[in-house]
Amino acid sequence: MKFTTSLALLACSAVAKTAEEWKTRSVYQLLTDRFAKTDPADEGPCNDLSKYCGGTFKGIERNLDYIEGMGFNAIWISPIPHNAEPDYHGYGAMDWERINEHFGEEEDLMSLIDECHKRDIWVMLDVVANHTSYYADPDFSNINPFNQAEHYHPKCDIDWSNQDSVENCWLSGLPDLDQNN
Repeated sequence: MKFTTSLALLACSAVAKTAEEWKTRSVYQLLTDRFAKTDPADEGPCNDLSKYCGGTFKGIERNLDYIEGMGFNAIWISPIPHNAEPDYHGYGAMDWERINEHFGEEEDLMSLIDECHKRDIWVMLDVVANHTSYYADPDFSNINPFNQAEHYHPKCDIDWSNQDSVENCWLSGLPDLDQNN
């Protein structure tokens, strides 16, 4: 199954829950990379917090008893698209059609979701739909599928006193996707 197909299936299943239903859930938000590694023997301090530390989907799955034991019945995980190398947090998407290989394979994500659903733990995927990575500017050809300049607003710094600027300029220099395109 292709990643885009899985993403579509996930989106369809997420639509099945209403805002009112989500209000009944206790949500545990986590950064996938910082939460837990696949192998507990590899656990230990992350000495360089500006790089990936090794957390994975399997690491989350391995700790579902812990999450459930704290009383949570939903998790909210980091964005899953392939990111620029230093963007461990998931907010520097480079390819929306590839899964972030640092977190695991597509099968690992599907296994996590399946195990959560067996436990009646809902899964929320964080999604970044307003910008791409710093590494996209000025050559957008390395972004998939938003690889053309016309996919973005013109580069400008946000003037917080101007609503048009807030909506159409680049937050902290991140290439801002033009939602009208």
